[in-house]
Amino acid sequence: MGGRWRLIAHAAAPSHVDADAILGSLLARLGLTDPEMLAEMGADGADVATLVATWPRLVARTTPERRIAVLAGSRRQRRRLEAAALRAGWLVVGGSADEDDPVALGRLALSPDTAAVLLGADHSPAGDEKRHLPGLAALVAAVTRSRPELAVVLAGGAAAHESVFAILDGAPSGRPPAAERPRAASDPANRAPVVAATQDKSAGQSKMAPSPASTPPSERAEPETAADGGPAVQSISTTGDVLREALAATEPARGESAAAPPAGPAASSSVAVQAPEGVPASPHVLLAPDAEAGQPAGASLQEVLEGLRALANDSRLGVARSIASLAYVLDRSIEVVEIGLQGGLRARSEPLGQGNFSVVSSHACLADASFAPRNPSEEVIDGLLAWSTVALDRHRAMDRLNDLRLMPWGEADGDGAVFRLAAAKAAFGRLVEATPELADHPLPDLLVAAGGIFSALPPSVVALALADLVRRPGVSQLAVDQARILGPLGAIEDESERRGLMANLADDILMPVGSLILPAGVRPGRSAGKLRLKDSAMTSEIELHPGAVQVIDLPPGRTGRADLDFRDPVRMPKRAHHFSVEVGGGLGGLLVDLRDIPMRISDRPDSRRGALDAWQRGMWPETDE
Repeated sequence: MGGRWRLIAHAAAPSHVDADAILGSLLARLGLTDPEMLAEMGADGADVATLVATWPRLVARTTPERRIAVLAGSRRQRRRLEAAALRAGWLVVGGSADEDDPVALGRLALSPDTAAVLLGADHSPAGDEKRHLPGLAALVAAVTRSRPELAVVLAGGAAAHESVFAILDGAPSGRPPAAERPRAASDPANRAPVVAATQDKSAGQSKMAPSPASTPPSERAEPETAADGGPAVQSISTTGDVLREALAATEPARGESAAAPPAGPAASSSVAVQAPEGVPASPHVLLAPDAEAGQPAGASLQEVLEGLRALANDSRLGVARSIASLAYVLDRSIEVVEIGLQGGLRARSEPLGQGNFSVVSSHACLADASFAPRNPSEEVIDGLLAWSTVALDRHRAMDRLNDLRLMPWGEADGDGAVFRLAAAKAAFGRLVEATPELADHPLPDLLVAAGGIFSALPPSVVALALADLVRRPGVSQLAVDQARILGPLGAIEDESERRGLMANLADDILMPVGSLILPAGVRPGRSAGKLRLKDSAMTSEIELHPGAVQVIDLPPGRTGRADLDFRDPVRMPKRAHHFSVEVGGGLGGLLVDLRDIPMRISDRPDSRRGALDAWQRGMWPETDE
């Protein structure tokens, strides 16, 4: 359109709705509104159905939740490994040899819900950690004999025990060697490259349904069946024999003389397992850095674990890539918070160096940052109740959260919308706790909210939610990924191509919400100072009140200069009495947040709900109707 790409229309629907039907409906409505535009888009002489079937498409899909078992020789090391796995988006269960016996550790890895095992140690393990590693490696190697589809990651010093897995994989075991075993349909090596797909959101997330021409093989291997048609029974009765075999295999690695592993088959019973999504059928071992490598600490291990967990076109990681490209194109620091049904994402990117040739990025995915976790813990319920403006007991809150997971598209208005906002803010809070390194950065130039749960809320309420949880002094422009297009654009593998498309769509991708002015160190009193806003159409002046959130009307597309004169020096982020900043308009206007940093609210439930409701009512007057 006019020599550049433009965003014409967008829509979202649950994943069971046919994606071609969504696109066909959009184009049919476009044809009724502007048939000339539809003809320019290639529909001249062709019906809508033909256009839908022949258009190129992008694919981005949310990776289903997967669980990893973290094993270590010490509790300290286990916590480090768990932190990296949590940031990579895994559901984590863990144990350490100094706290748990081998039976308990074996159960973690043998659980049918476990898709991978992470065994890690320091780069140069010593003491008890070094003493426990051979036994842990033998245990994990034995588990892979019963569960060949299990992925194993050896991090840090645990990589020295890789030979245990190679020895056992070459030993006769009643099954063909790994090189000869067929791969699962879900193995990434067997997947055809995804060429095209159309947008299809599930529960308000960046999920894309593939087109018929690009549908990959089944993501889950079918379980074996017995002769009577029922499911085959998984047997692990011989794991003890395999463990003894694995322990014998570790002796050469420890420099001790030992007998060779048994030559006969280790198991006489049939073992039938069901491969989790995305996990190859043959066991494979990945070597990874230790939990302290990278910046921030654990980033290198996090990258390996993300590659193991996520689909190649994972929408959540696509959002992080899109933000990095957009930061380069706009030459601005950008942070994004994305909340979905299967988890959440928090990412930051900012250009550095002369000419901004490099972009520094960091991100964290968190399965527990789902707005409706599958098995909500007591801490999740506490966080929900802390942000709720409606009085709820714990049992009712648990029931409503479970209902929200079953029907994430239901009750998006009225009291349901208020509850959804509390669930989103609680998930946002868990993301903030999981990314403490971002607290050292200044407020970004652009702060973006993504995910369907934010897209369904009024922009002014989204602006308040961002102000409630990103408590860092500074000035930032606020936006929402209303079209949920950041995930699909992140599926473009070529960085230069993605940046080119971002440059074309920069004005269309994000919906402007407004600007946020957030000073720190405002002292209590009747007045904190004055603000004078001047734009092309008008000039307004207000008195600043400590402890309040004040809103000034500044429509989308308008920019202005705000001059702030404070009674006492404040930080924003530098410490001064007077500030003059550029601000942009949006559907929520200009927000001036003079509450404490960190925000202090009473711990008494009634007082807390009253304060939250007072701030929220000013942004969401429809709640009183």
